[in-house]
Amino acid sequence: MGRGLSIWFLCLSALLVGFIGAQVNPLAYLLVGILTPLPVLVAGRRLGAWAALGLALAAAVVLFAPNPVLAAIWHNLGFLNLLAMGVLLVALQARGMSAPRAIIITMVALNVIAVLIFLGQAFFQGIPAQDLLAQKTAEVMDTVRKVLGDAGSSPGPLIPGIAPEEVQSLLQRLLPGLIVTNMALVAWLNVVLARQIASFLGWGASGQPMYQWTAPEWLIFVLVGSGFLLLVPVTAVRLVGMNLLMVLGVFYFSQGVAVVANWFNRLGLPRPLRLIGYPLLFLNPFFFLIITLGLMDLWLDFRRLHHQPKDA
Repeated sequence: MGRGLSIWFLCLSALLVGFIGAQVNPLAYLLVGILTPLPVLVAGRRLGAWAALGLALAAAVVLFAPNPVLAAIWHNLGFLNLLAMGVLLVALQARGMSAPRAIIITMVALNVIAVLIFLGQAFFQGIPAQDLLAQKTAEVMDTVRKVLGDAGSSPGPLIPGIAPEEVQSLLQRLLPGLIVTNMALVAWLNVVLARQIASFLGWGASGQPMYQWTAPEWLIFVLVGSGFLLLVPVTAVRLVGMNLLMVLGVFYFSQGVAVVANWFNRLGLPRPLRLIGYPLLFLNPFFFLIITLGLMDLWLDFRRLHHQPKDA
């Protein structure tokens, strides 16, 4: 019991330190935005779903009790969203659901809630949804500039050779797909890290290995359909196709990473080399190569999953 409380308070301390650091340092803000669900997942993995829920609630109370005004809570809605992500992932996996399926259901639930909050904000502020979307896009660009160290200088092009207005316009059109893909990658990364931490600390098996996951075969038809939408001479339809392609790209990127992880496991690659190799997969040109690898796995079956017995 004492060790369990120590783990719980250690996870709470990590959340609080991360949140405070994010307020003063843009790079810490980015890191916290990626790893906030991790302490919740670790606590849930060791202590159960109720402990994870209590951790998230305790973090929210400690952070917002000194200044419980709606503006402060609204400003940090993203942090609360990440805490909710951790709680949902823990709760679904505690019910025996596989990690990939838990990630997908969590993403659907959080994005539905995000849409409702967005529409509610537009309604109560009395502004069109399109104008609010433009405001959110400007906030995203400002955050990116801060992370890149451009906060104190005169505004310049975020992408060399492209006017800031054009970048903001493109970002506004792709923002729905970017939000979904970002949340999916964050959830997937935190689940993998929580499993690695649990394995390293000897907390027992974590269920079926993530490197055995494969995207549903029927999803390829959605991918092809999304590609055809880009050929339709209607701007709105093309935007739907582009956003769908981004979301589907995450599925096949995850499958490609699973293939690489399977190879690493077969080769018995040491953990330090894996820690170097995995981050490289997120960089160009490896990111798109991994997506291609995930697509090719549908037909070439690199992991020989379809040759294994059903109970394997």
